[in-house]
Amino acid sequence: MKKISFIHFLRIAICVSCIAPLSFSACTDVAPDEVVAYEDFYAGVDDADAAVLGLYGQFMGLAEQVVVLNELKADLMDVTENASTDLEEINLNIPTTDNRWANVSNFYSVIQTCNDMLHNYDRMFASNRLTDHEYNERYSDVAALRCWIYLQLSNLFGNVPYIVEPIIALEDLDKYRQNVLTPENLIPELIRVMENLPTLEDYRLSKLVTGTVDGYSLTPFFIQKKCLLGDLYLYNNEYEKAVRIYREILSKGENEAASNRDNSRPYRLYTDAWSGTGTVDWFSVLYLRDKNDDADSFYNAWANIFLSTTTDRASLEELLWFVAYDTKFAPQFTLSKLFDPVNRGGTYYLKPSDYAVDDIWGSETQRNGYPFDARGLTGAFNKFGDQNHIRKYSYLAEAVVGSSSGNCGNWFLYRAAMLHLRYAEAANRAGYPRLAWALVNDGIGGAAFRWTKPDGSSYRGDSVSFSSYGAGQPYPEPYYFDARYIDQPYIRAPWRYNGGVRGRANLPNIALPEEITTRQDSILFIEKMIIREAALELGFEGNRWGDLVRVARRLNREMPGAGTHFLWNENIAQKFARSGIAAPDLSTEEKWYLPLWE
Repeated sequence: MKKISFIHFLRIAICVSCIAPLSFSACTDVAPDEVVAYEDFYAGVDDADAAVLGLYGQFMGLAEQVVVLNELKADLMDVTENASTDLEEINLNIPTTDNRWANVSNFYSVIQTCNDMLHNYDRMFASNRLTDHEYNERYSDVAALRCWIYLQLSNLFGNVPYIVEPIIALEDLDKYRQNVLTPENLIPELIRVMENLPTLEDYRLSKLVTGTVDGYSLTPFFIQKKCLLGDLYLYNNEYEKAVRIYREILSKGENEAASNRDNSRPYRLYTDAWSGTGTVDWFSVLYLRDKNDDADSFYNAWANIFLSTTTDRASLEELLWFVAYDTKFAPQFTLSKLFDPVNRGGTYYLKPSDYAVDDIWGSETQRNGYPFDARGLTGAFNKFGDQNHIRKYSYLAEAVVGSSSGNCGNWFLYRAAMLHLRYAEAANRAGYPRLAWALVNDGIGGAAFRWTKPDGSSYRGDSVSFSSYGAGQPYPEPYYFDARYIDQPYIRAPWRYNGGVRGRANLPNIALPEEITTRQDSILFIEKMIIREAALELGFEGNRWGDLVRVARRLNREMPGAGTHFLWNENIAQKFARSGIAAPDLSTEEKWYLPLWE
């Protein structure tokens, strides 16, 4: 089998990334078609902003590869009879040298643009063309985005060349043959970069976020740096650090007055009953109040996540980081066409795997006995005739332009549910499996998180829902959440409406098996439970392969072969067993990854 020449692809990357295309221009004073000499381009803050917009325009071109590679290499996505040879090769983990999906030039083009921008931001700061605040925000955003791309490359390709300087001449490439980092070396380096950024805060005063562009707020477009750092800690098995930074994000609005929406809504996985009237702006699987057993009262408000716009407040309480595509600006949105049926304007190259449909989502039963997880059928995918098709990327176009394959949609990069699952994964490994179990089940205020006082009485009275009555009871910071909802004394705590990941999907709690008797056994069981729940909640959003690889690497370090068994035997092999296709060989860690160079 021919392997991919990294140097060949990097030459392409350098040729196409000298200056990123300016996809948005309305919030800067620089017109996208204005010809500017390279040495004069970075004159002031407007040029710095124009470069950021160009960078994200270029970054948007990665959506197709990131989603397809991370899902098709795993167990939730499969090829159809219409699929190209390139996609069939990715499915079998055997891409040939000209396979466009395994071509890393797009990734390294964005990295090259990041390196160029960071170099020039340093020059601008040194010559007082950027203030401290202007430099800190822009430099940190660009450097973090580069780290995120390297994390993707590490998950998909294993050992990758690490380049952090702008490459001007093609003859400079050979030195990077030697600078190849394994995941074990790359992750700590990315953490070092992130820990030394000028700021981890979002843009605040920049024109990038103070207005709209073509009717879009750009606020959610930019990478969530704290989420990324938490993820890197999680990949590096630094669980306490991951917990602390995730908890910092989850604390948003906790100090607001009880009457303030910010006190109970941001990132809390809100759930409630449904009256059948008015606008539903929370994302739950709902049935009419007092008609929970009536199938005709079913309403999948969870699926409204995928109708989100950048100016909708409810959307921003679920979607921390997402990128919107529209006919008004480049690049085009191509994801929905890969999944939509041919008679609906798509190519139908890719579909949910039979294993995902029947054994992942299809194995769940709702609290009222209905035998399906609505985050699967009627949510992540739908059925037209005898074809299951992935729908997450079609909702918005269907609503806006009336066609599922219209050139608009969203790339969902980080959701509140993902934050809860990552926090739970870190807290579980840090020694708090019961907390993790509750967050995944019916939440901090639910039945999964009941505690008793030393005298045997409950912290929870009639119609009272709370996890404890003060930090350290039972958990210390950053593991403490206040979900009290009581009248005497009057307390409306910020986590009072938290419904948990499964709770808001109207699914029952997962019980610990009777044979689980030790804390370590609980941790291992709950870890796998969390990763399975991530498949149910986040399927087709480009996270599945990374989730499997992260845990598999961890398990392999603890017991050689345990991670490979988890990745392959417990998950991916199931897809091939159901599809009837000869399975690829992923029997060792070295075989997990796509080939990169010769």
